[in-house]
Amino acid sequence: MNMTARAKIPANDISVPAVDGLVTELLEAVPYMVCLCAGGRLGYINPAGLRLLGLDSPQQAAGKSFSDFVDADYADILAEELSSHPIEDLDLPVKIISAKGNVVDVATTIRPFKDGNTPGSASCIIMGLDITERISTARDLRRARDELAELVMERTEALVAETGTRQQAEADLGLAAQVLSSLNDAVIIMGADRCVRTVNAACERITGLTSDEMVGCAPPFISPLQNDGNLEAMWARVENEGHWTGEYWTRRKDGVAYAERLSISRITDETGDIHQFAAVLSDVTRRKKDEEKIRYQASYDTLTGLPNRELFMDRLGQAIASTRRLHHKMGLIFIDLDGFKMVNDSLGHDIGDLLLKEAAIRLERSIRDTDTVARLGGDEFTVIMPNLEDPRLIQVVAQRILDTLADTFVLAGQECFISGSLGITVFPDDAKTVSDLLKNADTAMYLAKEEGKANYQFYTEKLNQDVIERVNIKNGLVKALDRNELELYYQPKLDMTTDRVTGVEALMRWSNDTMGPVSPARFIPIMEETGQVVEVGAWALREAMTRQVEWQKLGFPLRVAVNLSARQLREPSFVQMIEDILEETGIGPEVLELEVTESMLISGTEDAVVSLARLHDMGIHVAMDDFGTGYSSLSYLKKFPIDTIKIDQSFVADIATDSDDAEIIRTIIGMGRILGREVVAEGVETREQFELLRDYQCNQIQGYYLSRPLPGPELAAFMESRV
Repeated sequence: MNMTARAKIPANDISVPAVDGLVTELLEAVPYMVCLCAGGRLGYINPAGLRLLGLDSPQQAAGKSFSDFVDADYADILAEELSSHPIEDLDLPVKIISAKGNVVDVATTIRPFKDGNTPGSASCIIMGLDITERISTARDLRRARDELAELVMERTEALVAETGTRQQAEADLGLAAQVLSSLNDAVIIMGADRCVRTVNAACERITGLTSDEMVGCAPPFISPLQNDGNLEAMWARVENEGHWTGEYWTRRKDGVAYAERLSISRITDETGDIHQFAAVLSDVTRRKKDEEKIRYQASYDTLTGLPNRELFMDRLGQAIASTRRLHHKMGLIFIDLDGFKMVNDSLGHDIGDLLLKEAAIRLERSIRDTDTVARLGGDEFTVIMPNLEDPRLIQVVAQRILDTLADTFVLAGQECFISGSLGITVFPDDAKTVSDLLKNADTAMYLAKEEGKANYQFYTEKLNQDVIERVNIKNGLVKALDRNELELYYQPKLDMTTDRVTGVEALMRWSNDTMGPVSPARFIPIMEETGQVVEVGAWALREAMTRQVEWQKLGFPLRVAVNLSARQLREPSFVQMIEDILEETGIGPEVLELEVTESMLISGTEDAVVSLARLHDMGIHVAMDDFGTGYSSLSYLKKFPIDTIKIDQSFVADIATDSDDAEIIRTIIGMGRILGREVVAEGVETREQFELLRDYQCNQIQGYYLSRPLPGPELAAFMESRV
């Protein structure tokens, strides 16, 4: 550029020559002041400079010196610096007083250069940046030269501080890069075009893609979000709210599936436009699997894999809602495995667990695809049958369940046999709520057990009445002893040889203020269930022995038979309790007889059998009640300490009309005679029965033909009448 030529340009024309058109365009585009000075006069000033000096056109600067616009406090220093023909760049802050009177703080850089066209002349470029906004408080700049020096020093320190801050920022960026490279989570930086700009090492490890495969392309999370239909919603939320987080399943480059958590944010510039996107990808497969495992364990039985009680209740509620909406019916089957406890106790819990798992598999095979089998706990299962157009289908499924449970179970080389007792209820016929349906199905299941097991029973209104009665009985029994509502009656037994009454059987009776007399067949099984039979049984033994003392005083040495329950025999203190009662009453063991049933002996524990043997060794008689109704094996009579066999009254009732029953009785009597056992026939009500039993040489009879059960005082009168 020919600055000498420019200095000689007339005052109304200070433009740059046309040959420097490209330079002119560049200088006019920069945002700070650029002045070309020759001989101390302005030769060129760009538009930014005109605005800074308050000039409307270049012509207003013609013939002026830059010093003309500098505050007086700075003008002398500037003139001195310029007149000294500096050979190095000079940075100098000054105050400019524009042509319009505005005071502007300007940081100037004066750069000298030699004009080749004008030998010996000194020219310079003055660059100035408006730094008014950097001044935090107004200062009185019309101070002495020493204050100017202090301001120069402050500015210098500020520049040093800014340089340090920049260096620290650069160091922080370097540290951040190191941190990103060491993260276990993948980091993806995308441009505004949503294409990948850079990724860290973890991104390559998690996705299986290399950096070269990702940079310049769409990020790897696009495909899974697009497949899930969430892509557009994700971008909309990021652009509108700035952030989006979600989880989904995807695949690595090698095809292995894994769970991924995506957190993506937008990065904007100072104008608010989106500049970049930053995404963090985390492999959350382990956590997702752990969560799924926890959810599974919360909803499914760990042993069988069937829905547990919680999930069953949820599905039952859903089934009711669906059935109600479609105006169909729904069946609920309650299943209890008969014989499971015996398998579990005799073969061990491992075999018991295998049995439950196999039973679950068989149950699932027995139902429809739309049905649900659940395990409520122990050996209890349920089946939900929703949307039944024909309720009779329940019977088909129920019978299928009974048949599959009846098949032999082969478990770890062991053959096992069980059956099922099923209770069935129908929605909305039997109940409208979940709790009522469960209660009804449970009630029907207990009826199936009472009917001999291995069958199914439907819930009925009569069954509901029975349940109410059971509840009343159970509640009434709680205080029956305290209220003296229980009483023992005694039914005589006749010796067929001597025609004398030699013993009695103690029979329990209960009369409640609200319910009146309650049949033993109703309340004794409930006492067994609740365990109250242990306490009441002890009372009955003590009461019977006390009554026997009275009869002895009257001259009637009767042997008193008392019925035992399986729960009493299992009590560890049972034998000691008998010994204590005998000692308290002063009764000899020979006048006490304990009646047990075949099923009690067969299903009883070893400890129960040992207890019975100890009592027999003490001199107490043991009778097997209801003989003929159970297994009736000779081996049981030889194995257990039995003194007396009691023939069940069901055989005696038809002895005169049923030849089979008559033959059975003759056989039992003959067997007892061979084994040296006393035989007692129960339920003798007619003269004809009595005579036949005498002909068969039965040892004793008991029944209404001789006497009905009598209270204690009435029995004494009965005995006196036979003397």
